[in-house]
Amino acid sequence: MVEELNVVVVGVGGQGQLFLSRLIAEVFAKRGIGSLIAETHGLSQRGGSVIVHARVGKRVKAPLISTGEAHVLLGLELIESARYLDYLRVDGVVLANEKLIRPAGQVVKLGEGEVIEYIRSRTPYLVLLSSSREASKLGIPLSANIHMFGAFVELMELAGLLEGVDDVVPSLLPRRYLELNLKLYRMGREELRSKLSREHVEGIKKVLAGGI
Repeated sequence: MVEELNVVVVGVGGQGQLFLSRLIAEVFAKRGIGSLIAETHGLSQRGGSVIVHARVGKRVKAPLISTGEAHVLLGLELIESARYLDYLRVDGVVLANEKLIRPAGQVVKLGEGEVIEYIRSRTPYLVLLSSSREASKLGIPLSANIHMFGAFVELMELAGLLEGVDDVVPSLLPRRYLELNLKLYRMGREELRSKLSREHVEGIKKVLAGGI
C-alpha cells in the first residue's frame, strides 16, 4: 500500500498536464489507492505556466504539495521543469520532456543545454525523454503526455509502488487514436527503462521508499 507519494506535473498551458495528473490518479485508483489533485496555476491560459499537484496514498489529507516535498516532478517542458524545482525534495526524481518553449518577450535567450545542466545540478535523478518527438512522429503531437505517463508507470513499477497495470491502461486513454496512444505509452515505458542503470534504480527506490 502506498502511504504518500507527491508528484508535481508542470509545463505550459495546452500540454495536457491535468489529463496526465488524472491518469496518475486513475491508475492508482484501479489498485485501490486514493489520491487528490489540485490545479493551482495557469491552466486556463494556453501558453502560460502550469503546475498541477497529484498526491497519492492513504496518509494524504490535503491536495497541495509544499515546496521541498515532491518525490517526482514530471516536466512537459524544460523551462517550466526548471522553474518548479523548488517543489522537489532532496534527491527527488525529474522526468523531463526534451522540449523547450521560449516565453514570449524573453530577453535572455537560455539555451536548452543550459536549462538541462541547471536541472541536473539540482538532482542526481534526471531522465530526459523524447516525448514530444515520439508523439509527433506518430502524428499525435498532443499526446506527449501519454508517453510521459508510460515513463511514470515504468518508474513506479521499478520502485515497487505499482505492478501489473498495463491491462487497465486502455480503459484510461481516449478512444480516439487508442492504438497509437497505447504504442506511445509503451514507448515511454521502454525509454525510461533503457535510461536507468541498476544503480539509479536502487537509488530511486530509496528516494521513493517513504511512499510505501
